[in-house]
Amino acid sequence: MKKPELLEVEVAKRDLIDGLIKGIDVITAFNDDTARLTASELAEKVDLSRSAARRYLLTLVHIGLAATDGRSFWLTPKVLNLGRSYLDSARLPRAIVPFLQRLTLQLQESTNYSVLDGDEVVYVSRVNAPRLLTTGFEPGTRLPAYTSTAGRVLLSALPDNELRAYLERIDLIAYTHLTVVDKEQLFRELVEIREAGFGVTENQYEIGLRGISVPIKSRRGALVGALSVSMMISTCSKAEATARCVPALQATANTLMLWV
Repeated sequence: MKKPELLEVEVAKRDLIDGLIKGIDVITAFNDDTARLTASELAEKVDLSRSAARRYLLTLVHIGLAATDGRSFWLTPKVLNLGRSYLDSARLPRAIVPFLQRLTLQLQESTNYSVLDGDEVVYVSRVNAPRLLTTGFEPGTRLPAYTSTAGRVLLSALPDNELRAYLERIDLIAYTHLTVVDKEQLFRELVEIREAGFGVTENQYEIGLRGISVPIKSRRGALVGALSVSMMISTCSKAEATARCVPALQATANTLMLWV
């Protein structure tokens, strides 16, 4: 499986479709805090006139991506087709699932494949273990990269100057009382992950949750994502989990290197 080279493309403004860009802004305006929006509320969120916001919303209703009660609007499950198009067209997320299944069977822990998107980590593929986790990072889940083991592994691959720039532009939010919010401490921990070749975090996004992750690289050494295991801390000690999971994760990552 040959991975296509990514090219940096400069696009002239005249070649952009502003309506499509704004349409995506409209869809992503809906979230946990604003699951339902009126035209006026949407207009304020995405910098549109009320009449333009209403037209966008009615267009989404027309094509089945949104519904309305006459005042408020909300997204429908059909929106999931947008994410499904990526999973159906991208070869690696599909090809990696059998490897995750074998890892989960071997380790009896939930396994994930993740990528970095801007300042967030996105969980692309996942295989759940029989045991129940309080947090399920299902495909499409996005987290601040610093709160996730996979995100930290991906961040650690950045050159120091890019890592410093990342730390300067983000606000570190404490999701638990143990979340690392000191930027110098986080920088040191990311460098340690880079040197070790794997990462282990506990209690960063949710109390009681541990993550162990390794990078996936192509034969040319390009970073293509991260493999990770999610488990409850109560199952075993950090040292035991590291000794059991890291060799299996690294062996799988080395096998995947031949595919990407």
